[in-house]
Amino acid sequence: MNSANKTTLRELDDEEEYLVSKGFEKVDLASCIKYLRMIDEHKLRRPDPVYRAASLVVNNQKRAKVQKQDLYAFMEQLAVAALDVNDVDTCDRTIDILRETFPSSSRVKRLEGMSLEAKGRVDDAVAVYDEVLEEFPSDQRAMKRRVAAFASAGRDKEAIDALAEYLDTFMADARAWERLAGMYQERGAYRQAVFCWEEVVAAEPSVHYHHRRLAECLYTLGTEEDLRAARKYYAAAVDMSNAGDVRALYGLALTDNRLRRKGKVKGNPEIAADGDGQVPVTELGQHAAGLLRKMYAAGEKIGASKPGLCEIVEGQLKTLLDA
Repeated sequence: MNSANKTTLRELDDEEEYLVSKGFEKVDLASCIKYLRMIDEHKLRRPDPVYRAASLVVNNQKRAKVQKQDLYAFMEQLAVAALDVNDVDTCDRTIDILRETFPSSSRVKRLEGMSLEAKGRVDDAVAVYDEVLEEFPSDQRAMKRRVAAFASAGRDKEAIDALAEYLDTFMADARAWERLAGMYQERGAYRQAVFCWEEVVAAEPSVHYHHRRLAECLYTLGTEEDLRAARKYYAAAVDMSNAGDVRALYGLALTDNRLRRKGKVKGNPEIAADGDGQVPVTELGQHAAGLLRKMYAAGEKIGASKPGLCEIVEGQLKTLLDA
């Protein structure tokens, strides 16, 4: 949680539980206002309770006694939540009120675009976002909405181009690099995905599953150079996760197997060294296999895994490491 937050997620959850249980029925406007402010503070999206809370506040604004500025913010929350719960009519009515008050607001135009997306009018929505970007070229949310509009319509190439354009401006957005990597992987463009995952790893080097995902792309590419790199990233993922990342452990074993096979093809069946020296590639693979055996044995001992699973795992590892 951001240190600047004045409330905790636990407090927000408690407020939501109260509203759902009896606050909405009692039309507790003070609690609704408090809840909406907490949602905005934590940048969360909880459609149904936000929709109900914002509807009560907006429809009882005299009783709520909120300032105009706060009321417009609650109306914006209502418009987005209405789309999330498939109440497009409420969204459009709310947008009409906001448009009368803020006829040239980029935020209102983004809401218009989102409403058009909900109606399946993707090209019209993109035209609205393009209009916003023409006036405000670095409007981050409008650029993200363009990506979402193309992606929701299944227009993957345009979504990729839009996201790449976004990253030309906001290069430090790790989540966007992660999304772009996923898009490339879905299209089988693993070399481009590797580049994106490298950016994610550079931005968040201590997150073990980023290293593993990069390793998986490199493993899929399958050249000897890529396999050596995959081995290092799998090892990093294992190290950072305290050997708790099962996929990374299996990845090490699989990479070991493929590197040994390549060594045999080159006429050196006994020892296949990694790219940096004379360390046999089997060492990390064997170590990963040992950790997997211990993990499943411990799980079976305490009843966390099904009986007989250790034998299945042992068979898998024998195939991987003895091939």
